[in-house]
Amino acid sequence: MTVRILALVGDCYGARGGIARYNQDLFEALAGAGANILVLPRLGDAGGLSLPQGIRQRPPVFGQLKFSITAIWTAWRHRPIDVVFCGHIFMAPLAFVIARLSGAHCWLQAHGTDVWGNRRAIVRASIKASDMVTTVSRATRRILLGWADLAPERVRVLPNTVGDQFTPGPPSPLLRERLALGPGPILLTVGRLAASERYKGHEQVFASLAALRAEFPTLVHVVAGDGDDRARLEARAAELMPAPGAVRFLGYVPDEDLPDLYRLADLFVMPSSEEGFGIVYLEAAACGLRVVGGAGGGAGDAIPDARVGVTVDPRDQKALIDAIRLLLRQGRVEPAAVEAYRRPHFAAAARLLLARLKGRPRRKRGAS
Repeated sequence: MTVRILALVGDCYGARGGIARYNQDLFEALAGAGANILVLPRLGDAGGLSLPQGIRQRPPVFGQLKFSITAIWTAWRHRPIDVVFCGHIFMAPLAFVIARLSGAHCWLQAHGTDVWGNRRAIVRASIKASDMVTTVSRATRRILLGWADLAPERVRVLPNTVGDQFTPGPPSPLLRERLALGPGPILLTVGRLAASERYKGHEQVFASLAALRAEFPTLVHVVAGDGDDRARLEARAAELMPAPGAVRFLGYVPDEDLPDLYRLADLFVMPSSEEGFGIVYLEAAACGLRVVGGAGGGAGDAIPDARVGVTVDPRDQKALIDAIRLLLRQGRVEPAAVEAYRRPHFAAAARLLLARLKGRPRRKRGAS
């Protein structure tokens, strides 16, 4: 029997970022098992895109009240609904209401900072009432269970998956020539340059470059990404590492160009302190790069052991410098180190979770 899912998400098809990509991977895994999914996003326009079979996406709806009304109306028009999937914590109360009105199961997804700080009573009650909660990392699960009244067995970890395009390969000489990066070594950081995401640790890397260049005189730090904090970060880079060309800002790099950029680098470095998971760690490792991440968030799930890299305290400058020195000497990552994060494993885990959710008794409409 086909499972009908209404997905309330911040963004999905037609949007950028790790959460949009996670939603796409999850929905495609579930649709591959026969689920029929209707996506209602706050952001991201799928118009003109060819979506996988079994997935439809409505136009984005801006504004909290308008989104809520549209979601309730959409659920009514497309009944029966078997599962209401909630892709962001701030929509948990809305998802709870729609699930109860529809007699559907409620599946809540948590990514990281969305549950680390949002502890309003209505959100806590909605989380408690959800039939299943999934998180992208053990760190997020641990923090959530620390303040939400949930039985541990109701919270499952479903980590990010890495796309098939991220594989080892030779670095592109044309890309190296076009970027004029010199002989290297090349440190790479990929992520949004947003004022709200200063925890990613760009400045800690800038502050390490002088010491690293004493040993690696032609070392370059390449920063891929864009956002409202870029101008400030460029000024900080010039202040902390005034040598010309030591830090290169590339701006936004399309997903299709990322594999070549990862293969060109020698080490991926992002000492983030609050990462929910950090899909970029996986992408880099899948392309053969060792990675340095920050302790304190979900990076420990994306960097499971020394075969992939290490996590350091972002506040410990010496530890960061020592980790970069060590990993630059260790060479490339073996593909087997990230095999568990490939799509077949992710899809199997997602489908098993949906099957378990389906096995729970359906609520009567309006029941609590």
